[in-house]
Amino acid sequence: MELYIVILGVFFFVAIVMLFIALFKMQRLNKSLEAKVAEVCKKIETVQHDVSALCASGLGVDERVGGTERRVRNLIERLEELEESDSFEHLQEFQGAIEMAQKGAGIEEIVEKFHLTVDEAGLLIRLHKA
Repeated sequence: MELYIVILGVFFFVAIVMLFIALFKMQRLNKSLEAKVAEVCKKIETVQHDVSALCASGLGVDERVGGTERRVRNLIERLEELEESDSFEHLQEFQGAIEMAQKGAGIEEIVEKFHLTVDEAGLLIRLHKA
């Protein structure tokens, strides 16, 4: 019977030693996991900061794009107004007169075709002579 008590004592001793070894390994694993969690938390903070900065800059870009879109719409409206006005037709006449002046047309020909004054036709010829 004493042999059984000794075997049982040795078994409990081995079990306790194994428990201490397991406890030591668990503590090391716990410390390692805590370090990794701390590292991940730092990375998350960095990502949160980056996302916050991106959101702030995105708002600025959105405001600038909105302002640009408004200006483009205003320019389109103004262009449409100009196209509908008589001055646009007058500008087209000047463009045609410029093209004729570049081709070497004379003052009389430009005045007759585009209904410009002699001075206007002369100026166009001097500026755009081929």
